[in-house]
Amino acid sequence: MIEDVFLKAADKAAREEMRAAVLDSGRVSCQTVGKSIMGESIDLYSIGNGRGRVIYFGAHHSLESITCNLLFTFMYELITGKINTHGRDLSTLMSLYTYLIVPCVNPDGIEMRYHGVDASPIKDRQINMSGGSFDVWQANARGVDLNHNYNAGFLSYKVLEKEKGITPGPTLYSGEYPESEPESRTAANLVRTLSPAAVVSLHSQGEEIYFSPKTQRVSRIASRLCDTVGYRVAVPNGTAAYGGLCDFSGNMGIPSFTIEVGKGQNPLSEKSIPEIYSRISSALLLLPTML
Repeated sequence: MIEDVFLKAADKAAREEMRAAVLDSGRVSCQTVGKSIMGESIDLYSIGNGRGRVIYFGAHHSLESITCNLLFTFMYELITGKINTHGRDLSTLMSLYTYLIVPCVNPDGIEMRYHGVDASPIKDRQINMSGGSFDVWQANARGVDLNHNYNAGFLSYKVLEKEKGITPGPTLYSGEYPESEPESRTAANLVRTLSPAAVVSLHSQGEEIYFSPKTQRVSRIASRLCDTVGYRVAVPNGTAAYGGLCDFSGNMGIPSFTIEVGKGQNPLSEKSIPEIYSRISSALLLLPTML
């Protein structure tokens, strides 16, 4: 049963509780690898000491903050040995692989969603962009959708963005140039410097998995992941086809997977976390063995 600490709305206070829970074991290392626009830490956790490194990212979008909960839960079960290994020896997995985890790419957007902008130094601009409500806010503090801010089809997306009249605000605006935002730049730099064997980005919702690059090998891995969790392989279209982290890392030749967890309408309830986690945990654990 998932600990209550991992089932709270993932604002800053709850993330601090989750952070303390995983660090208390002494079996996970953590370093701050970047800062958000508002100066919040973006942290990288490392579990295991194997040569095969896979990096997992959560909460690019503030309405998808349960992905942060899911990754903290994954870490906690890894280090406490509570995770279902499906017959694999956990100590062997830890010796062969390193699980690198960034639970929250967009801390500012999550705070805006839960607590508004009364304390923000750019409050007036944010209210103007949002119309005064942050109930559907997905972007970072500057109104940039972080998962459209990577250098992957960026110029083509700008054309589409203009056609659709997308401007800075709650969602879909890609920014002035690739990696204009410190949050996306942090994630991209991690991919560049760590050279992982695979990249996973958790989003919600749809119970489907996108993959990149479009090779037979990566397609087979995506199919295995889908078979493991009962999701379907999908091809993004429209605005979803441009500028994402996994598009960026896939263009570097790194097997990359966007996992759209759960079903319904964002934001999914924290009450859905146990059911979603029970389905995806095995895929998160065993992906390195599929590469």
